[in-house]
Amino acid sequence: MDIKNSFKIKAESETVYSAISTAKGIRGWWCQDSEIALTEGGEHSLNFLKEGKPVVMKFKIDELSPNKKVVWTCTENGNPTWIGTQLIWEIDEVGAFRFSHVNFDDKYAGTPPVQMTEQGWKHFMNSLKSYCETGEGQPW
Repeated sequence: MDIKNSFKIKAESETVYSAISTAKGIRGWWCQDSEIALTEGGEHSLNFLKEGKPVVMKFKIDELSPNKKVVWTCTENGNPTWIGTQLIWEIDEVGAFRFSHVNFDDKYAGTPPVQMTEQGWKHFMNSLKSYCETGEGQPW
Protein backbone atom coordinates (compact mmCIF):
# COMPACT_ATOMS: atom_id res chain seq x y z
CA MET A 1 0.00 0.00 0.00
CA ASP A 2 1.39 3.39 -1.02
CA ILE A 3 0.55 7.09 -0.82
CA LYS A 4 1.43 9.01 -3.99
CA ASN A 5 1.26 12.66 -4.97
CA SER A 6 2.25 14.34 -8.25
CA PHE A 7 2.09 18.08 -8.79
CA LYS A 8 3.82 21.08 -10.31
CA ILE A 9 6.14 23.36 -8.37
CA LYS A 10 7.05 26.69 -9.96
CA ALA A 11 10.72 26.56 -8.93
CA GLU A 12 14.02 25.32 -10.29
CA SER A 13 14.94 21.70 -9.55
CA GLU A 14 17.86 22.92 -7.41
CA THR A 15 15.42 24.85 -5.18
CA VAL A 16 13.19 21.80 -4.73
CA TYR A 17 16.17 19.51 -4.07
CA SER A 18 17.52 21.92 -1.44
CA ALA A 19 14.10 22.00 0.25
CA ILE A 20 14.07 18.20 0.65
CA SER A 21 17.75 17.57 1.35
CA THR A 22 19.02 20.36 3.66
CA ALA A 23 18.34 21.32 7.26
CA LYS A 24 17.21 24.82 6.27
CA GLY A 25 14.85 23.40 3.66
CA ILE A 26 13.26 20.68 5.79
CA ARG A 27 12.84 23.10 8.71
CA GLY A 28 11.19 25.57 6.34
CA TRP A 29 8.31 23.33 5.23
CA TRP A 30 8.08 20.23 7.48
CA CYS A 31 9.64 20.18 10.95
CA GLN A 32 11.34 23.09 12.69
CA ASP A 33 12.71 20.93 15.54
CA SER A 34 14.93 18.55 13.62
CA GLU A 35 18.43 17.18 13.29
CA ILE A 36 19.20 16.69 9.61
CA ALA A 37 22.02 14.62 8.15
CA LEU A 38 23.50 15.60 4.80
CA THR A 39 24.94 12.34 3.45
CA GLU A 40 23.65 8.93 2.39
CA GLY A 41 23.57 6.57 5.35
CA GLY A 42 23.02 9.47 7.75
CA GLU A 43 20.00 9.73 10.02
CA HIS A 44 17.41 12.48 10.44
CA SER A 45 15.50 13.05 13.66
CA LEU A 46 12.27 15.07 13.45
CA ASN A 47 10.54 16.08 16.68
CA PHE A 48 6.89 17.13 16.90
CA LEU A 49 4.34 17.83 19.58
CA LYS A 50 1.06 16.09 18.74
CA GLU A 51 -1.84 16.75 21.07
CA GLY A 52 0.69 17.89 23.68
CA LYS A 53 2.75 14.70 23.46
CA PRO A 54 6.26 14.49 21.96
CA VAL A 55 6.63 12.46 18.77
CA VAL A 56 10.05 11.49 17.41
CA MET A 57 10.47 10.32 13.83
CA LYS A 58 13.79 8.96 12.60
CA PHE A 59 14.82 8.29 9.02
CA LYS A 60 17.90 6.82 7.34
CA ILE A 61 18.98 8.54 4.15
CA ASP A 62 19.07 5.86 1.42
CA GLU A 63 19.69 8.01 -1.64
CA LEU A 64 20.62 11.58 -2.52
CA SER A 65 20.69 12.18 -6.28
CA PRO A 66 21.22 15.94 -6.65
CA ASN A 67 18.29 17.75 -8.25
CA LYS A 68 16.62 14.41 -9.11
CA LYS A 69 15.75 12.13 -6.19
CA VAL A 70 15.82 11.71 -2.40
CA VAL A 71 14.89 8.48 -0.57
CA TRP A 72 14.58 7.92 3.18
CA THR A 73 13.54 4.86 5.23
CA CYS A 74 11.64 5.34 8.49
CA THR A 75 13.50 3.66 11.37
CA GLU A 76 11.53 5.04 14.34
CA ASN A 77 8.07 6.54 14.77
CA GLY A 78 5.33 6.54 17.40
CA ASN A 79 3.01 5.49 14.57
CA PRO A 80 3.97 1.83 13.91
CA THR A 81 2.47 1.94 10.41
CA TRP A 82 5.50 4.04 9.33
CA ILE A 83 8.32 1.73 10.47
CA GLY A 84 10.15 0.37 7.42
CA THR A 85 8.27 2.59 4.96
CA GLN A 86 10.11 4.78 2.49
CA LEU A 87 9.68 8.43 1.55
CA ILE A 88 10.62 9.10 -2.08
CA TRP A 89 10.86 12.55 -3.64
CA GLU A 90 11.42 12.68 -7.41
CA ILE A 91 12.10 15.79 -9.47
CA ASP A 92 11.69 15.06 -13.19
CA GLU A 93 12.12 18.49 -14.72
CA VAL A 94 11.48 22.09 -13.80
CA GLY A 95 8.01 22.03 -12.30
CA ALA A 96 7.35 18.26 -12.34
CA PHE A 97 7.46 16.67 -8.89
CA ARG A 98 6.41 13.32 -7.40
CA PHE A 99 6.25 12.27 -3.78
CA SER A 100 5.56 8.71 -2.61
CA HIS A 101 5.31 7.20 0.86
CA VAL A 102 5.59 3.48 0.10
CA ASN A 103 5.71 -0.01 1.57
CA PHE A 104 2.99 0.26 4.20
CA ASP A 105 1.97 -3.17 5.42
CA ASP A 106 -1.39 -4.06 3.80
CA LYS A 107 -2.83 -4.89 7.23
CA TYR A 108 -2.97 -1.11 7.87
CA ALA A 109 -5.06 -0.33 4.75
CA GLY A 110 -7.94 2.00 5.58
CA THR A 111 -6.97 2.39 9.23
CA PRO A 112 -7.06 5.77 11.01
CA PRO A 113 -3.23 6.01 11.26
CA VAL A 114 -2.87 5.67 7.47
CA GLN A 115 -5.77 8.03 6.82
CA MET A 116 -4.14 10.61 9.13
CA THR A 117 -0.85 10.09 7.28
CA GLU A 118 -2.56 10.79 3.93
CA GLN A 119 -4.11 13.99 5.32
CA GLY A 120 -0.80 15.03 6.86
CA TRP A 121 1.01 14.63 3.55
CA LYS A 122 -1.59 16.83 1.83
CA HIS A 123 -0.71 19.60 4.30
CA PHE A 124 3.04 19.08 4.03
CA MET A 125 3.11 18.80 0.23
CA ASN A 126 1.24 22.13 0.07
CA SER A 127 3.77 23.48 2.57
CA LEU A 128 6.67 22.22 0.41
CA LYS A 129 5.16 23.78 -2.71
CA SER A 130 4.66 27.09 -0.92
CA TYR A 131 8.17 27.01 0.53
CA CYS A 132 9.76 26.37 -2.89
CA GLU A 133 7.67 28.99 -4.66
CA THR A 134 7.57 31.77 -2.04
CA GLY A 135 10.17 30.93 0.62
CA GLU A 136 7.40 30.48 3.21
CA GLY A 137 6.11 27.03 4.24
CA GLN A 138 3.86 25.88 7.08
CA PRO A 139 6.14 23.58 9.10
CA TRP A 140 5.27 22.11 12.49
